[in-house]
Amino acid sequence: MRRQRRQKHNSHFNQIGLVSAALVSLILVGALIGSANYYRSLLQNLPSLETIPLLLEPPDGVLFQPTQFFDRSGEHLIYSLENPASENRRYLGVQSKDTDSVEFIPAPIVTATIAISDPAFWEHPGFSSAGIQDNLHNTLAQKLVSELLLWDEPASIQRAWRERILAAQLTNRYGRAQILEWFLNSTDYGNLAFGIDAAAQVYFGKSATQLNLAEAAVLAAVAEAPALNPHDAPQTAIERGRVVIDAMLGQGVITTREAENAREMAIEITPVIEPNQNIAPALINLTWNQLTATIPLHRLERGGFTIITSLDYDLQLQAECTAAVHLNRIAGDANSDVKALDGSNCQPVRLLPSLSFEDQSESADLAANIVVLDPFSGEIRALVDNSSQSAQMNRPAGSILTPFFYLSAFTRGYNPASLVWDVPSNDPEFPSWVFTPSAEYQGPVRLREALANDYFVPVINIVNQIGIENVLRITRQLGLNSLEIASDLTDNIDCSGCQLLLHAEGVNLIDLAQAYGVFSNQGILVGHPDTSQSQYSLQTLSPITVLKVTDSTDRVWLSQLDQESRPVVSPQLAYLMTHILSDEAARWPTLGHPNPLEIGRPAGAKMGQSFTSNDVWTVGFTPQLVVGVWLGSQTPIEGDQASPKLAAGLWRAIVQHASQEHPPNDWPLLPGVTQMEVCDPSGMLPTLQCPTIVSEVFLTGQEPNQPDNLYQTYQVNKETERLATVFTPPELVEERVYLNIPLEASGWATNIGLETPPEVFDVIYSPEINFEVQITSPAMFSHLNGEVSILGRVSGADFESYRVQVGAGLNPDGWIVIQNDRSTPVESGILGSWDTSDLNGLYAVQLVALRTGQRLETATIQVTVDNQPPILSISYPSDGQSFEYEQNKTITFQTITSDNLGLKQVEYFIGNRAVATQINPPFAFPWRANPGEHELKIVSTDLAGNSTEEIITFIVE
Repeated sequence: MRRQRRQKHNSHFNQIGLVSAALVSLILVGALIGSANYYRSLLQNLPSLETIPLLLEPPDGVLFQPTQFFDRSGEHLIYSLENPASENRRYLGVQSKDTDSVEFIPAPIVTATIAISDPAFWEHPGFSSAGIQDNLHNTLAQKLVSELLLWDEPASIQRAWRERILAAQLTNRYGRAQILEWFLNSTDYGNLAFGIDAAAQVYFGKSATQLNLAEAAVLAAVAEAPALNPHDAPQTAIERGRVVIDAMLGQGVITTREAENAREMAIEITPVIEPNQNIAPALINLTWNQLTATIPLHRLERGGFTIITSLDYDLQLQAECTAAVHLNRIAGDANSDVKALDGSNCQPVRLLPSLSFEDQSESADLAANIVVLDPFSGEIRALVDNSSQSAQMNRPAGSILTPFFYLSAFTRGYNPASLVWDVPSNDPEFPSWVFTPSAEYQGPVRLREALANDYFVPVINIVNQIGIENVLRITRQLGLNSLEIASDLTDNIDCSGCQLLLHAEGVNLIDLAQAYGVFSNQGILVGHPDTSQSQYSLQTLSPITVLKVTDSTDRVWLSQLDQESRPVVSPQLAYLMTHILSDEAARWPTLGHPNPLEIGRPAGAKMGQSFTSNDVWTVGFTPQLVVGVWLGSQTPIEGDQASPKLAAGLWRAIVQHASQEHPPNDWPLLPGVTQMEVCDPSGMLPTLQCPTIVSEVFLTGQEPNQPDNLYQTYQVNKETERLATVFTPPELVEERVYLNIPLEASGWATNIGLETPPEVFDVIYSPEINFEVQITSPAMFSHLNGEVSILGRVSGADFESYRVQVGAGLNPDGWIVIQNDRSTPVESGILGSWDTSDLNGLYAVQLVALRTGQRLETATIQVTVDNQPPILSISYPSDGQSFEYEQNKTITFQTITSDNLGLKQVEYFIGNRAVATQINPPFAFPWRANPGEHELKIVSTDLAGNSTEEIITFIVE
């Protein structure tokens, strides 16, 4: 029995053993299969080893050709990316070649490199298993593979194994000597010095074949850390060279005496040789920024690429020489004869304006930037830059930004015909030093003229009304993302318009050209998405400078940068702005005719200047291109201010030259835009009193529908120069047309001697008051409407009867009886009732008393009947509009309202709560926003008590 139990027990263990063995076998088989699969994945799509000789072997090795930049035609080389000190670098060998032209790398370089970079170079199979987790490149073969074959693979354990497999294959196929040769001729020594011969020339001014042991040790150390090179870190580079010498001594490859001699050798470092780049250096910098987002910088620097840029070579050279001539003339060298860099004549020079003595003496030491941009492709065609005053440098903007201020106003109900007032401001926040003593204020002008002539008071008032945040939102949409208000304001002012005009900073010429190009391109911004501008909610579109990138094997790396077309404003709004900026006649009051902005073809343009620095601008566009010009002092002198016309003259020469092959097209009238005649300057419908009628453009649906009320006819006693009354003899009444002046413009009108309508009525011919025949209500000269009760007194001795009658006009031709003859006297009460519901205008109301003997006594008053309510519309915000909540955000309510016979007030309500009452235009109220859904009610009331209200809702979320 015991034996049977033992047999069963042994049988059980045998079964467990068999099962365990089977499991182990399965695990081993699975591991083998998994290892095989993993190994196959490592080998999948391995780069070809033959790539390395194609890249490095002379004379056609791809990486021995520097990366070169060409113009858009591909015919003109504009920049070669190489250190000028290494342009004569050679390929050096470490083993015998078929040609005698290959010189050999000296032994000190070989031994120093191996000693510090790969001490076991001659023993290992080309790779080291150490450092896999950390992706370390421990051998020269691994470094070659990593740099030249696997450069585009992200770091990982799989990449580390692939690197070691390729390093072993490379060593097995080509041998260690060849690997050493390739490494020494291709490794990066910093400062665009690739290869040992280039490094020797850059840092020591000699061939690598002439290097001593100390110099060889320094370069061997630099190969391990290219940033610690003799130019950028000279002392560190020398100290690290001594570490290499110690390593060589410790490995026994040099003697103690050789090591001591090397430590005592004086190392003379050659000074840096700056590259000589004369053509479009700023465009090359922009190109670098755009390329390195797609192709790694170290690959571009290694060489072998051909880059076709957007540059128009001839236009660039002509722009450069024209700018040089213009600056020379400003400096007083009137006979300056500058050729283009290719030796050709500078053609646009003949288009430059002649300069006055004042321009030369006040504007010395100026620098100039020019950009020519294709707004439809977003490509830069020319970029003239100054090394110390870059076109990409942010500067104070000043009045060059005013078109964007007015564009924001267009989105809130304004239009080119909107009436604005250019008069001295009574606002103490307005800094007086902005306005020169010689400034002549224009009074009432259309917005078109205010923009075209840089009248500053109107634009400041408009920005104050619409809110600074709305203006900044528009500028962000158009790509001016860096625009901001200087934090250290020179004036302690609470005036949005003043801050934007005086203290706006962060604007550069390239961004401005792009933003103005939106007008030419019917509201569309075109460019390359710039992911580096992540701090802005709206991603920047940068101008395009790269058209194509290929290598020497004709492989296309980039056919064109990603191009995005982004509608940022409506085509109709862009057209309104283009229509103003291209209106030559609108600029004549300030610039005269002819002026630098007139080029003989349709062109929109704007001059501008900063008020806090010596920066002047002109940016303008045709239907085909945008040209921007900036001039400013390289060493600003306090009180020195260049004339904006200096920038305009250079702009004119460039844009005329660049446009000579383009047809002189204009911008066609767009659907959604209406052209009609209006009264100038009110922008309202013409009347008989309107002195000037002009053609204007409007967004369809926003055309004026009210007659002009800026010019009105008044009846005046020509003897007393007072307003005539019903008592003025008809032969003394004279009709005169006057300009209605609001209260804020009264000082301006007085200063210029403008004749204004009389404010008092003629009382000389008023009869004496008869207390027995008297109208006590309505009052003299009052406004009334509807059913009106006539109150008064009619009594006394010999009273027989009375009647009440009315007549139209100041001196009625006829009378209408509203109360028939009554024989009952009235001591104080209702004399009669008058239904004015169908009447409007000036009326005389007369009480006639009949006494014994057919003797008549009368009392007459003059009133204005007004049964028409005001016209009212809310222009901003629109019904249902949503806003994003921000702390201290304001929303400016804007309304357009008028009444031919006079407004009394405009009231603003949020819900049922009154928030503001205004009595003078413009009717705009900035409201501090609160989150939630709100009802806005605006009520307009005229002098007769008629009112009109409009209600909308909006959301702040």
